[in-house]
Amino acid sequence: MSAAVKPPLYVSNIPVRWGDMDTNQHVNNTRYYQYLEEARIEWLDGIGAQRRQVGQGLVLLSCTHHFLKPVDHPSTVVVELHAGEVGRTSLTLKHQMYVQGDAALVGHGEVKMVWIDVASQRPIPVPDKVRVAMGFAPLVV
Repeated sequence: MSAAVKPPLYVSNIPVRWGDMDTNQHVNNTRYYQYLEEARIEWLDGIGAQRRQVGQGLVLLSCTHHFLKPVDHPSTVVVELHAGEVGRTSLTLKHQMYVQGDAALVGHGEVKMVWIDVASQRPIPVPDKVRVAMGFAPLVV
């Protein structure tokens, strides 16, 4: 028996703009990363994570995306964010991307981010609010 699939942490619907297209008449590969960024920021805002909290910041450590199918205009990209791992100072979000109205996966991957102290540029613990929103227990220090 297979394990139950957890629902996404967040789903973002992002309209494809004509300016997102490249000369091959599909969405330029760089735009996918902007769609992912937009979905992450919407999710962080939605859970009340203080992205602009004085003295703290979130930095991107790595981002991978596997392109499976092209996306055309007009359409709406659907980005699903799923919980990955959460460490003491870092977290991983997995993503899946679709075109609205089509169940075929157009891409998938993950991002790893680190919470930092802005002044020292050193890692600090992931806020408990984020840990809990991802389905993990608060950090016990």
